[in-house]
Amino acid sequence: MAPVNKKAKKESSEKELEGFLFGDATEDLWSKTGHELDQKLDEATSEQEATEEEDTEETFFFDSGPVSYTIDAPVAINHDSDSEVDYEAEDVVEEQNTDVDNDSESEEESDIEEKNAAWEDEDDKRLMISLSASNITKKLRNNVDEDIVNGVEYSRRLRKQFNKIYPKPEWATLPSEIKADRKRKAVDSDDSDEEEDNNENENEKDKLNEEDRLDLLKSTMGILSKRTKSLTISPKKLDILRLKNANRAMHKSKATITSVAFHPNAQVMLTAGLDRTLHLFQIDGKINPKIQSVVFKDMPIYHAEFHPSGDQIVLSGRRQFFYIYDIQSGVIDRCPGIWGREEKSLEKFSMSPCGRYIAFLGSSGTIIIVSYLTKKWYCDLKVNKTVESVDWSSDGNFIFGFGGEGEVYQFDIESKSCVKRWVDDGCIGPTVIKASPNERYYATGSSTGVVNLYDRSVLEPNNTRPKPIKALLNLTSRINNIVFNHDSQLMVITSKFKKDQLKVIHVPTATAYANWPTDRTPLSKVKCVAFSPNSDYLAIANDRGQVLLYTLKHYALQ
Repeated sequence: MAPVNKKAKKESSEKELEGFLFGDATEDLWSKTGHELDQKLDEATSEQEATEEEDTEETFFFDSGPVSYTIDAPVAINHDSDSEVDYEAEDVVEEQNTDVDNDSESEEESDIEEKNAAWEDEDDKRLMISLSASNITKKLRNNVDEDIVNGVEYSRRLRKQFNKIYPKPEWATLPSEIKADRKRKAVDSDDSDEEEDNNENENEKDKLNEEDRLDLLKSTMGILSKRTKSLTISPKKLDILRLKNANRAMHKSKATITSVAFHPNAQVMLTAGLDRTLHLFQIDGKINPKIQSVVFKDMPIYHAEFHPSGDQIVLSGRRQFFYIYDIQSGVIDRCPGIWGREEKSLEKFSMSPCGRYIAFLGSSGTIIIVSYLTKKWYCDLKVNKTVESVDWSSDGNFIFGFGGEGEVYQFDIESKSCVKRWVDDGCIGPTVIKASPNERYYATGSSTGVVNLYDRSVLEPNNTRPKPIKALLNLTSRINNIVFNHDSQLMVITSKFKKDQLKVIHVPTATAYANWPTDRTPLSKVKCVAFSPNSDYLAIANDRGQVLLYTLKHYALQ
């Protein structure tokens, strides 16, 4: 290309300047006006793009790792040249050429490559590993003469060897894996045992169908079904362990605790006493933190119970009124005296399991039934002389009253009438009556410390003087508490008039446990006891203001 004359270039620029000053008819000058800097910017951007392309070429490159030598693809080494032969670069060029010719095939192959797992490396197929090179890898050989395997086979054998040393636990084995394993064993078995194996496989298939439904990775059905299977507790030894006191988070007080109860749906326990305070605790066996405390200034609390729904608490004392405390909202409802009844004290009551009624023990042998919904009087049920204790059937349709003459009355709440009546055997000074949750057992206590245990024969119409299964003579003072656990296998009887007066009874055998409580158990004078809804906890309140907490391992491990 010929060089440009500097004089000619100068003349052309002078002509342009003259045309700009004196006027020019050409449109070239006006098209260039205002765009003097565009040329410089275009040149700068072009130079920047060129440098960026150079940087990206240096930054991104193909790195396939060290060159591996395979048997199928021998390597030809040229000793004369100093540079190495880049086989991968040649492969890339060939692949690009084939991609231009076959676009559809390349798209399908790319989709397959994208679906490969992250831990799968294509280079493993080209790796060749010698199994006889070391003593560790010799264990991976199938026979003595075997030596070289590729990377994929080598990783497979490593996994196989690991599973032999550390087999998968049974709980982590899926039913589908068990089924495949058994099928493989059936195929590998001898021909002589084929008929027997087929019969076994049919039985195994039936079992596998059940195991599929109990797959741990899909549902908790298997765990829950095992927990529902109630096992009988041992009648000889009670496996019990003491935990931290349930009310340890409360300040020390010598006020008598009159009531202890567990929440029906949560790990919450209430305590109430003559200090006019209701306490709620979160029971975990270790810290047992206090949730809240509520003070009732005008009423020492003699009895408190959770409503079966768990939303409210009913409290009463030696007053003509009672309280209902709403746990969720914190509202305290003061209920006045019962209409039509001039009762000086409503300290004794019992909540029906259905949650519809409250039974107050009135004067002159009257059981006052109050509707929980309206808080109004529902009916009166009368026993001879005085009423000492009441208890409900599990459905709340019947109530049992224990009269001062030692007679037990069964009332129908709907018809408001007595449907059965019998005499407690050998009763002197009746105190307590209790029905088991499954309604198979009935227990009565007396002032002499005798507890009579009955079965369902007491409900027979013509049986007016039933004989107890056994008369329990383990305590020697007035019985004030009889409590069954949730499955009616255990019964606790206590007396508050002497120290350490507590026994745990195995109900099916009507025998007391000899291993607990012991002489070193710090019971003192027991005021009240309570089982948790699942019987995994037992709470015992004494005259020292303590609530001892124990766990029953038989129920805690279910």
